[in-house]
Amino acid sequence: MNTVKLGDEFEDKSYNIIEQALKNNDLGLIPKYCKIYCKKPYYSFRRKADIIFDLAIEVTPPKAKNPTLLYLIECKNYTSPVPVSDVATFAEYISQIEGFAIKGVFVSNNRLQSGALETVKSYGMMLIEVNDNDYNILLHRTDNLKNQNEKDIQLDEKIRKTIENALLPKKIEGLKQFSAQQIQNIANTFLNEFDSSILAGAYKLDLKQLTNYLEKKYQLKVEYVNLLNNDGTKLLGYFDSQSNKILIDYTMVGTERFPFTLAHEIAHFILHRNLKMNQTVYNNFKDSVHNIFTQQYELKNDKNWIEWQANSFASAILMPHSSILARLIELQRRMGVSRNQGTIYVDHQEQNRKDFHTYIDYLSNHFGTSKQSVEYRLKSLGIIKTPKEVKVNYASEQERIRQESIRRANEFMNRNFYD
Repeated sequence: MNTVKLGDEFEDKSYNIIEQALKNNDLGLIPKYCKIYCKKPYYSFRRKADIIFDLAIEVTPPKAKNPTLLYLIECKNYTSPVPVSDVATFAEYISQIEGFAIKGVFVSNNRLQSGALETVKSYGMMLIEVNDNDYNILLHRTDNLKNQNEKDIQLDEKIRKTIENALLPKKIEGLKQFSAQQIQNIANTFLNEFDSSILAGAYKLDLKQLTNYLEKKYQLKVEYVNLLNNDGTKLLGYFDSQSNKILIDYTMVGTERFPFTLAHEIAHFILHRNLKMNQTVYNNFKDSVHNIFTQQYELKNDKNWIEWQANSFASAILMPHSSILARLIELQRRMGVSRNQGTIYVDHQEQNRKDFHTYIDYLSNHFGTSKQSVEYRLKSLGIIKTPKEVKVNYASEQERIRQESIRRANEFMNRNFYD
């Protein structure tokens, strides 16, 4: 296949994206006032001749004789980094077209050469890079945008997101959709490789020793920094697979949220370090509404699965199923609870409410996690029951896990493992 054909296919794909976006009203434009063109010429006052652009969107308001807004889109399929000259040439061509409010969009399937980015900034163009390996897509804005009105800026964003959503993959290659039990098994294996006494004695996980272990075995470093999102908001933690580092915001250290945040990023390392994606791909997937401790996700896309898995793994190493049951049973025995050990009933009775807070406080102190994370972990394991739930039988697999965990907990008690 020759390079001309490759370029044509890339232009056709971009054309189809914009055309469908207009039909779906995704760009905030009224389709009947818009026309999209391929290879349309526009007159250059400097060259005294036409310049042909790959794609163009003309917006003609009602009662207007001519278009007032023009998007000029250059689509380039490169086998090597984008040369500065091509970006500069496109920007120069745009500057030669008069009679419209013009937005320039440069779409390429490769990265920029050194210096090309500065050229993009100097012309205030919109740049979209579509790399077939990691799908890195960028929009570079400059001070020139200060002169744009809010509607123009919103339109820029809508067009960028439309192209971005169309070109980015809908799946993350290599992601496995583990069940909760599979994640628990992976977590148990991980804990036993680190220190087999943790599960055997239902002990608290020592995070300092764990980070030392990970650095020694996997060269995984944990650093505490001032961690921010691209928009300047705080980011609690982040696993950087390229540098093999876990970055934690320094303000988290010493807080009750720190253990879960660190364990969550360790989970990304254990479960997801070999996934082929970058932050742009990851951010392109929409979040589902969730609380980081609840593990209650609408698992509609791969990002939802990744975060649910990380939360599940974090809970499983901080509060293993059998360990949290064993410690609960041990406390209940000391409190004189003889029936239904390993279960917490929550209703309106004052004693049950008092016992509930006693259990949560004890388990939170023992495992070094927040009370909220303990409560959600107990709920996810079916250990906490409300009056309505008491009447409902567990699914056979959940009940089997529960009975097995209680059996192990009783073994712990009989072996006098408790301190």
